[in-house]
Amino acid sequence: MSDTLENSVSAGLGSDFRAAAVGAMMPLGLGLAGLVGYIWVDVFGVILAIGGGIWWAVWWRRKHGKFFPRDVQNGPFVLTSVLVAILLVVAIVIM
Repeated sequence: MSDTLENSVSAGLGSDFRAAAVGAMMPLGLGLAGLVGYIWVDVFGVILAIGGGIWWAVWWRRKHGKFFPRDVQNGPFVLTSVLVAILLVVAIVIM
């Protein structure tokens, strides 16, 4: 008999990492979009960034059924990672 119990909530270490990373990238991406939008076109850019953030949240929820699914698929994870990386590079370049 083992002293450890199986974790029925977790879908595995890789899935837990992807869920945590997406949870950190969501607000970072929206903040970067707001920063880049503000630098480029002032308040209108912030409004566009908020609209883009709402669109992304609706897309994510429709794709997964909830904001933090138990198992995050690789495709949306990579797409979100790439978009946040692009926003980060653009924010660094224009500042």
